Amino acid sequence: MFEVITQTQPDDYQSLEILKEAYTKVGRQDEALRASRKLAEAYFNAGSYALAMQECEVLLLRDPNAPEVLAMLGEIESKLQAAGQTITTGGAKEEHYNLHERGDEQLAKFLIVQQIVAEDQVNAALETVQALNKNLSGQALAASLLDKLCHQETDKLEDVLSALIDRTKYAFIPLEYYDLDRQLARMLPDHLTLGRLYVPFDLISRTIMIACCNPFDAAGHAAVQQSLDYSVSWYLARPASIIKTLENVYRLESRVP
Repeated sequence: MFEVITQTQPDDYQSLEILKEAYTKVGRQDEALRASRKLAEAYFNAGSYALAMQECEVLLLRDPNAPEVLAMLGEIESKLQAAGQTITTGGAKEEHYNLHERGDEQLAKFLIVQQIVAEDQVNAALETVQALNKNLSGQALAASLLDKLCHQETDKLEDVLSALIDRTKYAFIPLEYYDLDRQLARMLPDHLTLGRLYVPFDLISRTIMIACCNPFDAAGHAAVQQSLDYSVSWYLARPASIIKTLENVYRLESRVP
């Protein structure tokens, strides 16, 4: 059914996402890669450049010299930089991506396709989180879709994290047990730590390790790389642990019981 839909509607990225996931599950890797290529184009045509970049990066893992993918990636990077904003903080200019894309919709679709959480629950939580994160300012903590869906259900959260680790190949970090250096945690600007729920937790040589709870936040990940003169290694952590850690680092009023 979805093959037919995508033949007649090549920019239907939702159908392409489902088709790609289906091919992956049944082991049809070549078809999954072709769907990923079409998905990158669909995202690009829709103006979702951060998501298009994520698909290109997946394709380049298989073929690092694919000329069409490299060309698209160059166009995407130009578009993202053109959409960047310049803000002034303490007299210094800081360039960052337009971060209206937070990856929550992508995460929501993943949870629905994986049938981990009911679609109506995911959509309701997504609407709430998007409203909470719409106009963050100062030292306001962002809301997490995973936290909203799984805060009181430990087993469900573990199922989600396992599925995300399997999909993204990120390692898991039990951040609540980590001896964190406060200064390291504040190497990123507030709009990326508090505003995206990112926690830099260790630095080894030229690689900085950062915990997140939404691996689909491609725009935020790109902005982090722009902000740091280090290689970045991403890890998954429980959202409650990230929130608690940030509250401790920034000495904020606790949100997590």
